[in-house]
Amino acid sequence: MVEQFLSRIALFGRSHYRMVFLIAGAVAVGCVLLTLSLDFDTDMLALLPKDEPLVNTFRDTMTEFGGVDRLLVVVGLPEGVATDPYQAFAAALGESLQTLEEIEYVDYRIGEMEELIASYLPNAFFLLDEEGRATFEKKLSDDGIRGRVEELRRLVTTPQSVAIKELIKLDPLGLSDAFVDRVVVSRGAVKVDLSTGFFLSNDRRLLLLLAKPTQPAQEIDFTRRLIEGVNEKIDSVLASWPEIAGADAPALPTVRLGGNYITVLDDDAYIRRDVVLNALTSMAGVLILFLFAFRRLGLLLYAFVPLSMGLLLTFAFTAATVGALNAASSAFAALLVGLGIDFIIVSYGRYVEERRAGRPLAEALGTMSGSSGRAVLLGAITSAATFYSFASTQFVGLRQMGYLTGTGILFCMLAVLFLLPAMLAWSDDHHGRRDRFPRLFLHGFGSSRLIRFSLRRPGIVLTAGAVLTGAAAVLAFGLTFEDSIREMRPKGGEGSEIETEVGERFGSGFDFMMLVLSEDSLESVLELTDRAVRAVEQVVGGEEIVRFESIASILPPRSRQLETLEWLREHQGLVDPDRVRARFAAAASDEGLQLRPFLAGLDLFEQAVSVDHPVTVADLSLDASSQRLLQRFVRKTDSGWKSIVYLYPPPRRWKRDPPPAAVALAEDLGSEVVLSGVNVVSAFLRESIKRDAIIAALVGLLVVSLLLWIDFKRPLDTLLCLAPLVVGIVWMLGAMVAFSLTMNFFNIFVTTMIIGIGVDYGIHMMHRYREVREAPLGELETGLVETGKAVVLAALSTTVGFGSLSLSSYPGLRSMGIVAILGAISTAMVAITLLPAYLSLRMRRGGASGKRAQQ
Repeated sequence: MVEQFLSRIALFGRSHYRMVFLIAGAVAVGCVLLTLSLDFDTDMLALLPKDEPLVNTFRDTMTEFGGVDRLLVVVGLPEGVATDPYQAFAAALGESLQTLEEIEYVDYRIGEMEELIASYLPNAFFLLDEEGRATFEKKLSDDGIRGRVEELRRLVTTPQSVAIKELIKLDPLGLSDAFVDRVVVSRGAVKVDLSTGFFLSNDRRLLLLLAKPTQPAQEIDFTRRLIEGVNEKIDSVLASWPEIAGADAPALPTVRLGGNYITVLDDDAYIRRDVVLNALTSMAGVLILFLFAFRRLGLLLYAFVPLSMGLLLTFAFTAATVGALNAASSAFAALLVGLGIDFIIVSYGRYVEERRAGRPLAEALGTMSGSSGRAVLLGAITSAATFYSFASTQFVGLRQMGYLTGTGILFCMLAVLFLLPAMLAWSDDHHGRRDRFPRLFLHGFGSSRLIRFSLRRPGIVLTAGAVLTGAAAVLAFGLTFEDSIREMRPKGGEGSEIETEVGERFGSGFDFMMLVLSEDSLESVLELTDRAVRAVEQVVGGEEIVRFESIASILPPRSRQLETLEWLREHQGLVDPDRVRARFAAAASDEGLQLRPFLAGLDLFEQAVSVDHPVTVADLSLDASSQRLLQRFVRKTDSGWKSIVYLYPPPRRWKRDPPPAAVALAEDLGSEVVLSGVNVVSAFLRESIKRDAIIAALVGLLVVSLLLWIDFKRPLDTLLCLAPLVVGIVWMLGAMVAFSLTMNFFNIFVTTMIIGIGVDYGIHMMHRYREVREAPLGELETGLVETGKAVVLAALSTTVGFGSLSLSSYPGLRSMGIVAILGAISTAMVAITLLPAYLSLRMRRGGASGKRAQQ
């Protein structure tokens, strides 16, 4: 029934090819118009599972606390120059950038140290722990005050006094020792020049400005507008360099942009490039292969038109249902070219065989679409089913790729079933009018000899296959898994390179883990933060965590502040401002120092010891800079309050897994604390993606087996169809180890893809065997050889189509293409060698060979 239906489609195309072309043209125009609305999603986080709490915690925290969306503006200084004019340039650039409506604020310095001390010194005692308070008991004693004044006298007489004289005026008693380092560090992972407050690298060659735009980087139109505006401001400030630096201005600074906004623009360009390049190169490659195999220039049209129609239908379907392509799903175009051409090759190969045997056009088309068409239909359904099995994975990008590729395979099949017979009929009528018919030819690429040798020497072939399979299986156990998300990204992107350079030059990168703490109220979350900080302090400084940051650095919990207030009441005599002022004045007089310059600082000390209530967030939200600092650590959410304790591992360590100490911290602190970070997500993804790949492969294999059983109705034939697939996958895995390839988040699903690709080769060989198994031996051999030639050409076309992925900007997609090539070649080789050898051996043992020899 299926064969008759498919034959009717071919005969309809034979009689009404003009109508088929007209309908196809109208559909193509509509598809092009719909495809123009297709967008591109550059958010790598969007590829991750949507419903996994651990991933959602990471995604939400990075979004809420601004850990991803920042624009790095890096000002480069020539070697050995004074930094003053370049700091003035950075300040001018920062002020200019802040005028852009696309930018919320720009951080390039922590402010003048005098301003910092004046802001935080009145609350300095709240920042002291028990050890710190004990230290200040000694500092505020009569001997301690006298010793401090003697130190001040030495400081004001040293060469560096110009840089620090204002600081010691505001803090003559040294209270800022309690908070300056904490406040500076808490402002981020970059180094601050304490003498000026600018973000200056260790080698004094880079100044950094951190811009916070008003919208996420994934808003491509916004990001383009942002970068365009930033570049205009940079050019404008650079033009003012002589005015900024003075008459003898040194060399111009260099200004570069990095961070997520630049990375997103790079990714957008990469994805657009890859979609076009992969589609065009795969299309060009398979067309050249098609031309070489069939030796007819006009035949390229038979491949190009159905393939293009299938791609257009899929792109239009994508625009209508998904709306945007991401880094993973953008590969479907190359996959479809490599897979869709198989249908054309097998169908046209059978057409060539029938016409060369003398069949008239209608009969040849009917056989092509009926007999071979049934195998094409089954192959398309099984291939689509295996790609649809990607629905079992949690990973959005791979799930979308499977969904689109599976649907695209069905579209390509429909395009071939309707367009190819119509085009062949048109060609035959066209050549008939000219009374000149083309020579029909199909290049076997050496497959004819292989198949004939396998049929005639099955023992040798099966023995060699067993040895090769055993060796591949042994090698496969050495396969490793690359679980770094960053290794899946393109290398050489300006955005990521700048970020890496900033991390190295400033001595501390942007790699960190986060203890995410959640509570119902601000007071509760601050108490939990204090408990977490006390636990972190026990392990910090080792090989697992080198430093940390938290809101506790500038806002201790209420309980600790109450302890401070109690301590101040218990030591009223020690901290009495009148006593301290008198002792300081006497000591200053003895050392020959004037008291007047230090009066402002003594007034700030009086404020610090006169506090009578705990400090709140409102008390510290003195200005926009302070509010941003607080928001880096604590935020109100829809469900309550969140606080972040940032944990910094040693450089280039703990990339794959979180340190055990960090994991233990989160577990010990309770369910309100979750450890998050890139390495935490990587560890989770490594295990979950392996699980999902196994599930997808099993689901795909089960579905394919069921479809084969429905078609063949015999368990043994079903198993024989699956044999090239199973053995081919073992060969593929062994070849990966032999070629030093690793599994990763992308290519691990190629195993599932190969189920859909490789099973087609077994299907075509078994269908042809069942068709000619009762024929004389010569005809059986010829039938398997002709089908085998089409199988080899189909595998080569898949190799060429998938090979275009090796040109992708994304290493993960490149590896996917390489592994798919290995899988296609392996399964095809098994289908044209081991399968015919087994069939031949079975026939011989059944006595069939003698019967055929007599015939």
